[in-house]
Amino acid sequence: MRAPRHFDLDRVARSHGWYDLAPWNWNPERRVLSRPLRLSSGRVVQVEVAESGAEALALRVTGRGRARAADAAEVRAAVRTFLALDEDLDPFRARARAVEGDEGPRPVQRALDRGLGRLLRSPTVFEDAVKTLCTTNCSWSLTRAMVSRLVDGLGEEGPAGHAFPEPAAMAARTERFYRETIRAGYRAPFLRTLARDVAAGRLDLEGWRDPAIPPADLRRRILELDGFGPYAAEHLMRLLGRHEGLALDSWTRRKIATLRGRKRQPTDRVLTRWFAPWGEWAGLAMWLEATGDWHGDAPAAP
Repeated sequence: MRAPRHFDLDRVARSHGWYDLAPWNWNPERRVLSRPLRLSSGRVVQVEVAESGAEALALRVTGRGRARAADAAEVRAAVRTFLALDEDLDPFRARARAVEGDEGPRPVQRALDRGLGRLLRSPTVFEDAVKTLCTTNCSWSLTRAMVSRLVDGLGEEGPAGHAFPEPAAMAARTERFYRETIRAGYRAPFLRTLARDVAAGRLDLEGWRDPAIPPADLRRRILELDGFGPYAAEHLMRLLGRHEGLALDSWTRRKIATLRGRKRQPTDRVLTRWFAPWGEWAGLAMWLEATGDWHGDAPAAP
């Protein structure tokens, strides 16, 4: 399977915290990304992805029963989706050269040259939306615990663990289940409503991948979902490959202030002004600047 130029599986897998949430597994020694995946046929298979030479990926799929050609095609499509292989970063590279120039730290250009810029996504927008809800107003350890309980409690069993639960499985549970078993707190009714709307066909989340949807319209649609405020909306947009918003939370605000040598945390208006030259890539530029030291670099600011 072909990979884009400058692709680095490790850096894409660890591009943000999703690799640390069930049902993902990242093995840094073997450099293998894996997860159970439920196919449209109803089968749950285990998918493993590894690099195989320059600009190539190797896939291994295991499961019960005989694999069909349609299953193999569906797995390849899912891999292209969750590794953002089809996202065109060339316009972002051009914008980076225009904004950062040819001298100085140039953190975004360096990040792109080292294989960063693509963000790990889920195979479905539904999974990304559920996980985004589970990141709001809580610690990462609580996010991890809520997602693990969802997967273990409602996901279908595969050859190496449970898949992420289907909307119908989540829709069948009561709000009390989400409060007491998942321990989702105030998110309980939001999770149930989201699952019910998707399962009933009232909400077509996969349709939101359409690049023809204007950014303002997409943001409005997400904000109409129960429980989604500005941060959650822009975070989900980021996973849809739409990077206009900064998806600011307490961590990114502090990190950018530190990198830019500010003793006082700037307002959101100031942060928006700082990244305005990046245009439609503002959120991705901010994220690459904030997370440069995750991937072996010393923190750097323009």
